[in-house]
Amino acid sequence: MPHPPKPLVRRGTVYPMRGKLEDGDVAGSADATFVRFALGCASQRQESGRVLFNLRSLDLNLLTVFEAIYEHGTVSGAADHLALSQSATSHALSRLRDACQDDLFVRARQGLSPTPVAQAIFPTVKQALETLRATLAEARGFDPAHSQRQFRISIPHPMGPLYALALRAAAAAAPGITLTFETVSRPLDLDGDLRDGVADIAIDWLPVELDPFVNRRLFDDRLVLLARRGHPTVNAGATLEDLRKAEFVTLHRRREIEHAPQALREASKLINNDAMRVSELLEIPTVVASTDLLGVFASSMASLMEERLGLQVLPIPIELPPVPIYMIWHESRRHDSGHSWLREIVQVVLGRLGNAEQHGRKRDVVDVTARRRTRKSD
Repeated sequence: MPHPPKPLVRRGTVYPMRGKLEDGDVAGSADATFVRFALGCASQRQESGRVLFNLRSLDLNLLTVFEAIYEHGTVSGAADHLALSQSATSHALSRLRDACQDDLFVRARQGLSPTPVAQAIFPTVKQALETLRATLAEARGFDPAHSQRQFRISIPHPMGPLYALALRAAAAAAPGITLTFETVSRPLDLDGDLRDGVADIAIDWLPVELDPFVNRRLFDDRLVLLARRGHPTVNAGATLEDLRKAEFVTLHRRREIEHAPQALREASKLINNDAMRVSELLEIPTVVASTDLLGVFASSMASLMEERLGLQVLPIPIELPPVPIYMIWHESRRHDSGHSWLREIVQVVLGRLGNAEQHGRKRDVVDVTARRRTRKSD
């Protein structure tokens, strides 16, 4: 006579392989899957209101037998699928019934029919097995066409949203991979996020100068001057003296100025009056477009500022060094084949975009400088 099924929902906190699942939590992870299975099957014991499950009491190979019988509806079909003998598959089913204290499958007109307990635990067991298979497959070799991984990229650079769109398009050949982006200009703890795996890669002009981090140069950006069209005092012929008299909108610094890139340090010496400070880089061109304030900005976004906001994008009248843009990650990810795939995409896509923009902007700066010299000679 079959044993009555055990209830699948119990109160309290469940401790599976790791982590915990408390009342009201959504059991969607692989760990939670085994928790649900444990509540219906195998040995359990109570301690202070907690239901504890010891996976050592269950041969996890039996889960693949359970999955195969459920999907094929017969012991013989499951045996063929698993390349086992029919007697070995029947024996495995018997062990599963003992562990779960339920028949799991009963004879029907066409093969075997799952019991309510089997119906309840199958979706989560299936999910856990698929997750385990995918994880082990990626441990042997990453296949972007079939991977289901998720990656998070932090891009404090002002081109962050546009770079994100370009990277999404480049990753379209990997339909199961999810890319998420953080484009805040002043991330709170970027170093910690990269170290802890919260962020996989950062694209930034401020390198992380600590030993466990890798900073790979993608391209060189440059600084330019922004002013609205029709500005009363600043145009293509602006001098250092004009800039020292002008008012600027600037960004709240993430680091002390002495730790900033050399170009930013030198540009800051030209600003005697920062009349307004903002928290996001993209606020600078917006303020410049509607006031007489000036802004210092990244050349890589200059064309967009000219087109969308009608700004003057002018060379700064001193020779400034380039601003290197880095791809940053934690050294512990170096041999992760999935992470290596992501790094290659970032290197190719953003390296190409950044260098193309700088090549076009360099021609514009030469033209403006030539016009300035012509006016002086006249």
